[in-house]
Amino acid sequence: MTFSIRTTVVDYRDPDSGRKREHYLLIADTAKQSVLLSHANLYLAETTSSSLETSRRYANVIAQFYNFIALQPKFTKYGVHQFHVVADNRDIRRWQVDRQIRRESAQKVSPTSETIYNDAKQLLLFFGWMRNNGYITNVRVGYKTWQANFKNTRLLSYITLKAKRVVDGANVEVLDKKHRQKKLRSLINDIEINLLITSYPDPVYGVMFKLCLATAMRPMDLCKFPYAGAGLNKHIMPYSEMGSPSGVINYTVIDSKGNKDREIQISAADLSALEIEYTTSLYPQRKKLYEKRYKKKCPPSILFLNKVGEPVTPTMIANRTLYAAMKAHAVDPSFRQGIDFYQARHWWPTQFLLKLYGDEILTNRVDALHAAAGQVLINQMGHSNISTTFKYYVDTARIIAMAYSGRVTEVITESESIVDFIKRVKKDKVDV
Repeated sequence: MTFSIRTTVVDYRDPDSGRKREHYLLIADTAKQSVLLSHANLYLAETTSSSLETSRRYANVIAQFYNFIALQPKFTKYGVHQFHVVADNRDIRRWQVDRQIRRESAQKVSPTSETIYNDAKQLLLFFGWMRNNGYITNVRVGYKTWQANFKNTRLLSYITLKAKRVVDGANVEVLDKKHRQKKLRSLINDIEINLLITSYPDPVYGVMFKLCLATAMRPMDLCKFPYAGAGLNKHIMPYSEMGSPSGVINYTVIDSKGNKDREIQISAADLSALEIEYTTSLYPQRKKLYEKRYKKKCPPSILFLNKVGEPVTPTMIANRTLYAAMKAHAVDPSFRQGIDFYQARHWWPTQFLLKLYGDEILTNRVDALHAAAGQVLINQMGHSNISTTFKYYVDTARIIAMAYSGRVTEVITESESIVDFIKRVKKDKVDV
C-alpha cells in the first residue's frame, strides 16, 4: 500500500487542566483513507504542546523517517500503524545513510552530517518515550547501533558509489566543510543589519528583527508579543497608551523551550519606535484583513500580522529572512552568506557586555563571571548554562572591540531605540 505522511496543526482545550493545547499531528494518506499515527501523535501531544515550533520540528523528523522506511521491502507487508513495532536500530542507521546519499547526489551542503545525526537522536527520543510508556518497539535506545559513522572510510566510499556523483563533485567531508564556512565567525554589523531590514518583502519582518535586536527574544516569543497584554503583562499596550514611559519596561516571556516564565526588559525607546513603525501605521489595516480572513476580530494577544492579515509564525520569519538575505547579498556581495534571524538574538548580549564593561572588555578582569551580568543574561536569553553563554558572548564582544582598536564607540546607549542607533551609526560612517 502506498501512502505519504503529512503534518497538520491541531488546537483544543485540555479536558483535565482546561488549558489550550496546540501541536502537530501526523496523518498517513492513502488512496482510500487517511490514518492518524496514534503513537506518534500521543508523543507530540505530551512532549511538544508548549511550543508549536518544537512540535513542527519533531513531527517532521518522524514523518521523514516513516516516509523512508515505507519504501523498504521489510515494511511492505505491514500497515503504517505497525511501523513503530517493526522498525529497529539498523533502519535508523540506513535512514541516515540514505540522507547522505541524496545530499551528495544533489551536491548540497544541507542537511549536514551534524543535522542528520541530531535528527536521528531526536527520533530515538520518540522510541524511548514509547518504550517508557509500555508500547512495543524493536528500537534499542541504549545501543549505539543506530548511529551511522560518517568518518568510516568504507561507509563514505559506499555513499559516494550510491550517489553516482560526477568527477568534480564534492564528497561528504567537503560538503560539511562548505557548510561550516558559511557559518558566521563574527557578529552581524550595522551595514548588514540595515541592508537585511530593507530587503524584507514585508516590513513587519524588519520590525520584528529590530525588536529581536532590542530584546534577544526568540522568534516564537516575538510572534506571541501582544498588542495588549494580560495577566503578568497587562501593562503592555501601545507605547502612547502606557503613558509614554521612559527607561525600561518589564515583560514576562513564557519560554518557548520549556514553560519557564522569565522577566526581560524592553527599552521604552524601542516600544515607542515599535508604535511609530508598525502599531499605528501598519497594524490597523492588517487587523481589518485578519477579521476579513478569519471572520472574527483580531484578539489583543496578536500584534504581528503579515500583509494579508495572517499572524506571523517562526516558519514565516525563517523563510522571509532567507529570501531577504539572498536579496541583500545580490545587492551587495559583501553581505555575508549565513546571516539569519538569530543573528539579532546574538547581537543583544554582545551589546550588553560591551556597554557593561566598555574598554575593559579586553582585560582579564572580564574572564570571571560577573554575577549581576550573569543573571541578566539568564533572564534575557533564557539560557540555563550561563557560564558557557557568558564566555561565548565575551569572546564575541572582544572581537568587536578589537575591530575598533579597543574603542567600543558603536554601542547602543540606554536612551536610544534600535532605530535611532542604526541611524546614528550610519550617519557617523557617512561623516567620516
